[in-house]
Amino acid sequence: MAKSEGDYSGLGGIGRLAAHLGTFVVISSLAGLLIAGLVLPVSATVGLAAKSASDNFESLPDDFQTPTLPQRSTILAADGSVIATTWSEDLHGNRVVVPWSQISSAMPEAIVSIEDQRFYQHGGIDLKGTLRALVNDSSGGSLQGGSSIAQQYVKNVLEVEAGANTAAQQSAIADTLSRKITELKYAIAVEQQMSKQELLDRYLNIVYFGNDAYGVETAAERYFSTTSAKLTVTQAALLAAIVNSPTMYDPFLHPKEALARRNIVIADMASPSLHYITAAQAAAYEKMPLGLKPTTPQDGCITAKASAAFFCNYVYETFMQSSAYGATTAARKAMWNEGGLTITTTLDPKNETSADSAIGSRVYATDKVGSALVEVTPGTGAIVAMAQSKRMGSGSGETYLNLTTDTSHNGTTGFQAGSSFKIFVGLAALEQGISPSSQIDALHQIDDTSVNFASCQNGVNSTVPWQEGSTPYTPSNDDSTNGPVDMIYGFAMSVNTYFLRLEEKTGLCQPATIAASMGVTQDNDSGNGKALLQIPSFTLGTNNITPVEMAEAYATLASGGTYCKPYAITGVTDSSGKQYAAQSKQCTKVLDTNTVNELTYMLQGVVKWGTAAGAVTLDGRDVAGKTGTTDGGVATWFDGYTPQLATAVWTGYINWNTTTKMENIKIGPKYFSGQVFGASISAPIFNDAMTGALSGVAAESFTAPTGFDNSGSSQNQGTGTSTTGGATGATTGGTTGGTTNGNGNQNGNGGSTGLFGGIF
Repeated sequence: MAKSEGDYSGLGGIGRLAAHLGTFVVISSLAGLLIAGLVLPVSATVGLAAKSASDNFESLPDDFQTPTLPQRSTILAADGSVIATTWSEDLHGNRVVVPWSQISSAMPEAIVSIEDQRFYQHGGIDLKGTLRALVNDSSGGSLQGGSSIAQQYVKNVLEVEAGANTAAQQSAIADTLSRKITELKYAIAVEQQMSKQELLDRYLNIVYFGNDAYGVETAAERYFSTTSAKLTVTQAALLAAIVNSPTMYDPFLHPKEALARRNIVIADMASPSLHYITAAQAAAYEKMPLGLKPTTPQDGCITAKASAAFFCNYVYETFMQSSAYGATTAARKAMWNEGGLTITTTLDPKNETSADSAIGSRVYATDKVGSALVEVTPGTGAIVAMAQSKRMGSGSGETYLNLTTDTSHNGTTGFQAGSSFKIFVGLAALEQGISPSSQIDALHQIDDTSVNFASCQNGVNSTVPWQEGSTPYTPSNDDSTNGPVDMIYGFAMSVNTYFLRLEEKTGLCQPATIAASMGVTQDNDSGNGKALLQIPSFTLGTNNITPVEMAEAYATLASGGTYCKPYAITGVTDSSGKQYAAQSKQCTKVLDTNTVNELTYMLQGVVKWGTAAGAVTLDGRDVAGKTGTTDGGVATWFDGYTPQLATAVWTGYINWNTTTKMENIKIGPKYFSGQVFGASISAPIFNDAMTGALSGVAAESFTAPTGFDNSGSSQNQGTGTSTTGGATGATTGGTTGGTTNGNGNQNGNGGSTGLFGGIF
C-alpha cells in the first residue's frame, strides 16, 4: 500500500505539462473553482480524458464505506499465553488496529508535517497543494505529489477492498486520470463523514510502513520493538518518512536516505505554520541516530515454540472444519484470512513443555524414526499437550506432517497399535462375565486353524476364519510363557496367545464395538471414521490408529467409562468483540464404571511387575497403562493414565515396508541392541512427560473394583517371567503400507506385520 515508486508517464516535457494541467482543469471544474487564467490550450485527447473523468466523477456515490481491515489473529494457550500469531500475506494482514488513544501524539503530528501540512485547513482536496505539485513537478513529477491524507486514505482503502485480486490491485494504484478522479470524489466524501481525528486514526491504521508492517502499531513493533502509544518524536518522524517510499527510505537497507528524510520530517514539525516542536528541539532530534531496535515478524504456526506448531496447525484445521465459523469452507477461510481473531485453546503450556522435553531428550529430530505424544484430560476430551520429535519445516529432521493426528488435520493414516489394543478384548471379556482369574492355555505358539471368530462387519453378523488364504498364521510369545495363564498375568506380560484365545471366546464384534464407542475408528480422530478391521489379529493391534485416538480411548478408562471427543478450541472472538461458539465437551457414558475399574486394576500390573516394570514409576502415583510393540519394533507404544491425565506415546517408523525394523539402532542419545520395545522407548517418554505435567498436582488414587475374582493375580502364574521388553511376534503378514499422504510421505495401512502379524 505504499505510494507508487515511479509515476513516470512516458510523455515529453510539454506533453507532461499538458497532461498535468488537464488534470488540474478537471479538479478545478469539479470543485467549482475553474481558474480561467490557468486554462492553457491542451490536446483534444486531454480534453476527452478530462470529460470522461468528469463524467465518472458524477457517477460515483457520495458516501464511502470503510472495509474491515485485515489483521493478525492470535492463538492462545489455556493460560492466555501466545502460541502463535498468523495473518494473510495476500491480504497484507500483518496489522494490529489500535484506537486513537493508543497512538502517540507525535505520530499524527509527524504524518501531517510531511504528508499534508494543510490537513486541518482544507477539505478532501487540497487545491493549493495539488496546483503547487503540478506546476513544480511538470518536468517529470508524479500525480501523487499533491495527494492529501484523505486521498491517500482512499487509495489504501481501495487496495484493501481489492484483496488478493491482482487486477483490482492494479486498478487501485493505476496512474490514470480516472483513478485520480475517483480518489478525489471519495476524499471529499471521507472529509464530510469523518472528523479530522477519526480520519487520521484510520489512516495510521491502514497505511503501509514497509517491511511487511501495515498500520502504526505493527510498524512501531517492527522498527523499534515498542507500541504506537510509546513512540517518541524521532521514532514517529522515521515512520512518517518511510510512508512516502517504503523501498527508498527503508532504514534497514538505506539508513542514510532514511535518516535524511526523517530529519526533513523533524524540520517540518518545527515549521512556523505547524510548530509541533521548537527549533531547538528539532536541532537536537536531528542529531540523534535512527535508533532501530527491530522485531522480526512472526507469522504462522511454524513460528510457535517447538511442537506447539503442530497443535497450532491442528487448531487451524479444526477451525476450517467447524460450521460455527462459516457455513462453507470458503467462508471459514475468508474469516480466518480477514483475521483479527483471538482463538483460545486447550493447550496447557506446562504439559506441552514437559511433553516436548520428554520426546526431545530421547528421540532426536534427525533420527530415522519419529515419536509423537498426546495428552488429554479425562472426562473432557481437551487436548492439553501435543508433541513430536520432528519439527515443522522442510529441512533435515523436519516435516509438515502432524504425527499425532488424522489426515483431516494434516496428519497420517495412523500407526499399528500393537498390544495397546488388548484392552478392547479384555473389556469385552469382562462384560461377558469371563473372570480375570480364569485361565487359558497360552501355548508358546498356536495354530488354531479350525477356529472361526464371530464378527459383525457392515451391520451383518458373520464369521471370520483363523486363516485367510494359504499363508499359515502361527503367532507366538517371545518370552517363555507356554501354558495356562489368567487375564491379570496376560495383561501384565502382554501374552499374545492368551489374548488371541480370549478373543476366540469374545468374538470380534464386541471388542470392535467397544473400541468404536471409545472413539477408535480408522481415518478419523473423533470416532467418525471407517469401521475397524475385524480380523483375528485385531487384539494384537493391526489396525492403524493415531495417538489422539489412543489418548482419548485411555482417557475413557481414566474417567471411569465416559468417552469424550477430542477438542482444542475453547473460544473465538473477532476484532469487534463478537464471540463465536467454542468447541464444547461432547461426552457419552460408554462403559460400566466397575468394569473399567477392574481393567485399571489389571493395567496397574503392567507397570508394577509386568512389561513396563521400572520404566513407568511416576513418583509413586497410581498409574495404569499398556505397552505395545509390532513386529520388528516398527511401531512401539505406551498408552496410560492417572485419574487426572491420559497420555498416548508412539515411537516408530513414519514410513515402513517389509524390511523395516527398529532394532540395533541408535535413537536419541542411546544405542539399542536388538529389538526396540514399547517399554524400551515409549514408556520412558510417557513417564517423563507425565511426571513433569503432574508436578505440583496432588496425587489421586484409582477406585478399587468390586465383585471380580482377582485371586489369580500372582506374578508367578504360568511359566513366563517378567521381561522389560515384552514379547515379539513371530509371524509376518503379507500386506505392506502403501497409502500416500498429502505431503508425499507414505504411511501404509498394513506395515510389516500385514493383517496377521505378531503384534503385542
